[in-house]
Formats: sequence, structure tokens, C-alpha cells
Amino acid sequence: MPSFAGDPRHERLVAVLVPLLRRSCPPDGGGFGGAYELRLAVDEAEALGGVDLIRSAMRKAARSLGWSRLQTFGGSYPQVAVAGVVDQREVPEEFAAAVEEYRMGRMRASAEVVSQTLQDGRRRAVPGSVYVTTQEFRAAVDEGVPG
Repeated sequence: MPSFAGDPRHERLVAVLVPLLRRSCPPDGGGFGGAYELRLAVDEAEALGGVDLIRSAMRKAARSLGWSRLQTFGGSYPQVAVAGVVDQREVPEEFAAAVEEYRMGRMRASAEVVSQTLQDGRRRAVPGSVYVTTQEFRAAVDEGVPG
């Protein structure tokens, strides 16, 4: 991956991403268990500097939060550009229950939204879903101020 040191677009995205990544962590989870994914239009990702720059900014933002073991992923495809980061540190025992409950709660919420959508046909956004995180990211970038 190329170096983006000194690129103002990179630094701006890092500033925007830090609070968003922090919010992706479970409450009472000690900053562990965070994950963040974006799905952008290809031209939108290119306007921000491209998927490689976005992934690099995610990596730097995550490391600034102490995510010492992390995974980034992403690519640009005909219909969508995808970028994400996942905290892969082992969760200390004192935070494990909170992180697990948060993950289970998100899965339950997703299942409930899908069930409601199937029942009445109304589309809904799932809290914490890629759709929601992408909208939050867009708003933060448009504001130009960290989230």
C-alpha cells in the first residue's frame, strides 16, 4: 500500500474517522470490539482519494485508538467501493461480557428489523449497519469536523 504521509486528504479522513471508530466500540467494552465498514459509490471514494487512502486512514485512526491488532479490507468494484476496519485484539475478561452482549444485541436488532420489513414491506435502517455508518461518515466528511 502506498504511503499517504503528509497527504492532507489522509489527515482529514483520520480526523473524521477517529470518533466514528470510537463510537463503533461497545459501551462498557473498554474500547475493544470495534468495527467499521463503508460502502461508497466508486466516484465518491475516488473523490476522497481512493479506497487505498481510505483504508490507510482507517488503519491510522484505529491505531490511534489502541487497536494494535486490526484488519482492514476493501476494494473498488463496478458498483461500489468498500473499505473497513476490524479490531482483532483479544478482549480482556473484564470487558468480554459487555462486548459479547453488544454483538448479540446488534444481531437481535438486525433480525428484528428484517422480520418487521418482511411483515410490512417498509425498509428500515439497522442501527450500526453499513448503511448507517456510511451515512454518518458522509455527514462527518461534509461537516469537515470530526464526528
